[in-house]
Amino acid sequence: MVQVSSALFTMIFGWSAMGFSADLLLFAGAGLRQPTDQLIQTFQKETGHTVSVTYAGSGQLMSSILASGQGDLFMPGAFFYIKKLEEMGRIDSSKNLVAHTAVVGVNIHKANLIRSFDDLARPGLRLALGDPKAMAFGRMARKILSHSPLKEAILKNVVVYGATVKQLAMYVSQGDVDASIIGRADAFQFRDRIRMVPIPPAYFQPEIVAIAVLKDSKHPKTASRFRDFMASKKGIAVFEDFGFLPLATGDAQEGKP
Repeated sequence: MVQVSSALFTMIFGWSAMGFSADLLLFAGAGLRQPTDQLIQTFQKETGHTVSVTYAGSGQLMSSILASGQGDLFMPGAFFYIKKLEEMGRIDSSKNLVAHTAVVGVNIHKANLIRSFDDLARPGLRLALGDPKAMAFGRMARKILSHSPLKEAILKNVVVYGATVKQLAMYVSQGDVDASIIGRADAFQFRDRIRMVPIPPAYFQPEIVAIAVLKDSKHPKTASRFRDFMASKKGIAVFEDFGFLPLATGDAQEGKP
């Protein structure tokens, strides 16, 4: 009888030494791209499974999931979107990962003009905000501004609305706008060109980044394995390396909004 090596068997039939090699489809918020890409590479090397990923604004991703009925995993920039799909019966399970914290990202050349959140109301500034219908940080910015007595003055300075937090960070880093409300991790990425200005704690609470297995998953066991990998200590450490902050003790549990 002809003996076939496991490596050759894998190459010919698409099976790993540990069993069937699944191809997962992940929908992920654009602001989570850097740590996610790194972790996907590690997961693929360790397991033999593959993970295809679509990055976009969280609202756009939710609409895609609902319209297509496809996908194995969903990792938006805010738990709000998982909760919405859960209410529709589209979520199997979820685990919390890290905090998605907002800051005012200021172009380095405007750092002398914008030293506090209230400085966003200065006449003549050019600001960018996220589209609240398309992305998590658009919703967050709207909430933050609702608590500020300077809301109307700040909104008068908005010259563009972005579809993803990465787009907002690029606008600021390139000097297309003077400042924007973006994620701490995104400002961290461009820390040579963007200065972080804190937002008053009374104005907002950090969003929770979580990863959910979708009810429509064709490979629920493998999807759950990837979910657990992302939520592991090793996975969380990679997120923190890219500027994300750990969750408060009470939030570091499964499926808490």
